[in-house]
Amino acid sequence: MDQAAPVGNVRRSRFWLYTPFVLLLLVAIAWSVAWFAIRNRAVDALDGWLAAEARQGRQWTCADRTIAGYPFRIELICNSLDVRRGVVTASFGRTEAVAQIYQPRRIIAELAGPLRVSDGTVAVEGSWDLLQASVNASQTGLQRLSIAADAPKVTVTGLGTGELSGSGKHLELHVRPNPSRTAEQARDVAASVTEARLPLLDALIGGAEPTNLNADITVTQADGFKGGTIAEELELWRGAGGKIDVLMLSAAKGARRVETKGELRLDDQRRPTGRLDVAAAGLDGLIGTLTGGRVGGNILGMLLGQNPRAGTAQPGDKPRLAPMPPLRLENGLLAMGPFVIPNVKLQPLY
Repeated sequence: MDQAAPVGNVRRSRFWLYTPFVLLLLVAIAWSVAWFAIRNRAVDALDGWLAAEARQGRQWTCADRTIAGYPFRIELICNSLDVRRGVVTASFGRTEAVAQIYQPRRIIAELAGPLRVSDGTVAVEGSWDLLQASVNASQTGLQRLSIAADAPKVTVTGLGTGELSGSGKHLELHVRPNPSRTAEQARDVAASVTEARLPLLDALIGGAEPTNLNADITVTQADGFKGGTIAEELELWRGAGGKIDVLMLSAAKGARRVETKGELRLDDQRRPTGRLDVAAAGLDGLIGTLTGGRVGGNILGMLLGQNPRAGTAQPGDKPRLAPMPPLRLENGLLAMGPFVIPNVKLQPLY
């Protein structure tokens, strides 16, 4: 007859059997408590930031705000997002912002359209298929802002020169403080648009091909938005001595290509002024049009056109860029080398 197992041994074996599940349950409870504590701290921090923004004159409105993301993230959801400062208003559709609880200063956001911005005179409307943004911050402030949009479209009205519109296949924008030019309050900006459709550019240089645009610039005296109209903001920037260092600005439209470097600012009459070093190919028709077929314009047109050996190039080859005389913007006039382009007058921007 078999003997029964000792009771003490049975109890010990069951204890170790259930111990992992008990520990897992305790960890889950502790993690849940920690997440809700972090969530409450995030809500307090958000409310504090909104209050600080209000003191600076920026009023943010997050409609039907929801905080979610359990167990590893903090998600902020707004059915619509609006901001107002002074006479300027901006609004987005549904907005979702996400931060990992172990990396709270890196925020990923997805914003739905439409975008509407207005200062009471100028209005901007934008739409897209997908727009995502990321914000990297530290205790000292913003470190980097990045935006990517698929199929962006934008329309600008109220400028006094008619409606401006444009669209593209993909847009990217990156902004960061320039660490070596903090005294100038400089911001580095890198932007690109692929397959852009710009009616104004089509009318200027001809051709219906899409345009690929790339820009790498540094803007000084970019210390933030004050809440005035676009004209007021530009005047504050001009008065502070702001300028744009064009490290590289390039455009490719079919066989037409141009690359530009230089510096731009606004003069006392609010007109663009500065100097640009240009290399181009395939723009001979543009200069001929601007100069009305004058001799100097024809020479420049020849320089801006295909190089003399372009006829022997293989199909699909890009024309070589030819360095041009410096492009000068002075006193409302546009000059290239010794030639002033007679049919171009630079108007005040505001």
